[in-house]
Amino acid sequence: MTQAALPTLRTPRLELRPLQENDADAIARGVGNYDVSKWLAVVPYPYDADDARSFLAHVAAQDKPFWAICNAHGLQGIISLDDELAYWVGRDVWGKGYGFEAAVAVVAHWFSDAENTVLNSGYFDGNMRSGALLRALGFKPTQRITRFAKSFQQDVVSNQMTLTRDAWNARMDFTLYTPRLTLRPLKREDAKAFAALTVPEVTRNLARVSTGMSVQDVIADLPRRRWRGYVGFTIGIEKQGELIGTIGFGGQPSIGYFIGPEHWGQGIMSEALSAFLPELFNRFPINRLHADHFEDNPASGTLLRKFGFKEVGRDIHTSKARLEPAPVITYALARESLRVPV
Repeated sequence: MTQAALPTLRTPRLELRPLQENDADAIARGVGNYDVSKWLAVVPYPYDADDARSFLAHVAAQDKPFWAICNAHGLQGIISLDDELAYWVGRDVWGKGYGFEAAVAVVAHWFSDAENTVLNSGYFDGNMRSGALLRALGFKPTQRITRFAKSFQQDVVSNQMTLTRDAWNARMDFTLYTPRLTLRPLKREDAKAFAALTVPEVTRNLARVSTGMSVQDVIADLPRRRWRGYVGFTIGIEKQGELIGTIGFGGQPSIGYFIGPEHWGQGIMSEALSAFLPELFNRFPINRLHADHFEDNPASGTLLRKFGFKEVGRDIHTSKARLEPAPVITYALARESLRVPV
């Protein structure tokens, strides 16, 4: 596929567009950082604008897809399907999840072609961030090989991985089951049940949910809650075919949740989080989760501490259902500290 025919892909925060001639300086700034180039097999170090222009000419002369990973400030990296999935993002945007977000879009594009059944990739020994990203996408290890790295000017060990269509489809189906519950993406048919849950005793403990939402209000709000494979979605908590609450995942990344008052005190949210939290660490290349609760909602703090969340600070937050900002307690959970109650 030529660069001219390459589709532009969009994610919640990024635009993945074909490379352009005037990208050379931005590419040189990104790959010119040794922390970036040392993990790339075909990139020399040092790397300057002339190298970038040669690379752009090479891309223009072939039919392999290369996308510029762009945020509001321009090119932040490149992702490609040149025989295998490969990518880099600039050192100054590490930790923002751009690589994962771009990879989800490109892998989805790859498997949208019915003829594509397998996708390969790999990472150098020591590049734990890239390994975690690929595993979160569903890639499985196949072999360890030796590849020549231009930046090192020596052979290095590469961990080769493969992603099958079946594994990708499984990853894109976010449905979990517990003894009493089904956790699954929200759908338009949930609007009436969701609206019925927006009572004051629920919404006063939430930041972005208004009291007394109408069905149309919920329908208008659903697009931002949709599960698309990225950080930034809400799943429904269903019991005996009825939507009784939700859990959201977004932000730092962080979680937020609620259930209807008639289900309080029955261990429902504990049961839901017992399935949801491990799944987040499995599906996303994250090592830390955040959460908070209003100070006058201590039951939420008890629940968070039960799973290993630790208090990390105090703040003041607003809620659409409160007249004034109110104090909150903030928490963090490290991957290795997660506890799932029996």
